[in-house]
Amino acid sequence: GREHAIPAEPALRHARELMVALELRGSIDLETCADPRLSLEHLFGPARGQMFGVLAYRDASGQAGVLKAFSGQYNGVWEVPGWVPPILDPAEFAQTIACDEPRIKDLTRRMHGLGVDDPARLTMLAERRELSRRLMDRIFGLYRLTNFRGRTRPLAEVFTGKAMPTGTAECCAPKLLHHAAVHGLTPLGLAEFYFGRENRSATRRHGQFFAPCAEKCRPILGFMLCGLGGGVGG
Repeated sequence: GREHAIPAEPALRHARELMVALELRGSIDLETCADPRLSLEHLFGPARGQMFGVLAYRDASGQAGVLKAFSGQYNGVWEVPGWVPPILDPAEFAQTIACDEPRIKDLTRRMHGLGVDDPARLTMLAERRELSRRLMDRIFGLYRLTNFRGRTRPLAEVFTGKAMPTGTAECCAPKLLHHAAVHGLTPLGLAEFYFGRENRSATRRHGQFFAPCAEKCRPILGFMLCGLGGGVGG
């Protein structure tokens, strides 16, 4: 019944420092740079850029700290040392998609080259849509979000919009806030920036800051921020 907010300002300096560190290392692996999949070249090629986020926090003893996250997977990698992990369990995700994803890809391959009105293509298109819908429902079921009242709920119970877009709960803000809530950390500020080649719609450009997205994040952030006080909750 309340609107919650979290400021960006306390995290902006840390976000800018992270941008500099990424550029200097040329990789999101800020320790060893041993995994070529984590190179920043991935963000400036066909895959285009990605969102990164920083959360400034205070722990139970009053010590300040900073968390960092990237949206979704990075070049197929879910977990990178030093970065906040995903909300779901990557092993459960792999098991969930193991059956249906190959079938969806096979249907896509078989549809290629068929006419738009070809009856066989229309049948396969309907089958692919149903498989995709059921698969997304199972993937969404892997997410359980925790807020600052200590309440944990399935994603489907938290989302306040009409239909959940693909990638809901994989953005930086939900990952950072969930991690903070689970570990008893009090957020002070959160900032997200885009790093890499501009997106296809040219709405996001390298080095620019953005608020959490309206489609995926805002419908769940009300629940996730619930329980914060001291001027952070709005």
